[in-house]
Amino acid sequence: MALLEKAAGQGHVYAMEALRGIHDERKEYEEAVKWATKGAEAGLPKARFYLGVLLDFGKGMAAPDHPAAAAWYRLAADAGVGGAAQNLANMYSVGRGRGVRCPLWGGQVPIIGGSGACNYRGDQANVIRESRARKRGPGAHCRGVRCPS
Repeated sequence: MALLEKAAGQGHVYAMEALRGIHDERKEYEEAVKWATKGAEAGLPKARFYLGVLLDFGKGMAAPDHPAAAAWYRLAADAGVGGAAQNLANMYSVGRGRGVRCPLWGGQVPIIGGSGACNYRGDQANVIRESRARKRGPGAHCRGVRCPS
């Protein structure tokens, strides 16, 4: 554990992720959030995903932070983490938290707050399609129509 902490302190992202996993397994969620945050901010996609999970379910904090979880899921999904796209689509589907937005095509972006107005499978496909398109460049996800982003 001491060697991992030393390596993580020197900026090794995989050591940060290992520490996150150890603390998560031990149910030491405050420490898990700390190391997941450091790994996510350093750009590790897997750490971004797990930070989203911790924030989504409120582990290691007083209450869940759904908008922040959605933001980290989005970054992880854009980096190719499939579970992140699925979790993000699930958030849209069940309307977990105010301020989480459903990515509908055509520029409509309603705020969901428990109404279930977004379709899970459709949203998941849109999230995955959009994250793949973002890798191709700005506006690619709009498929030839005027892009609102």
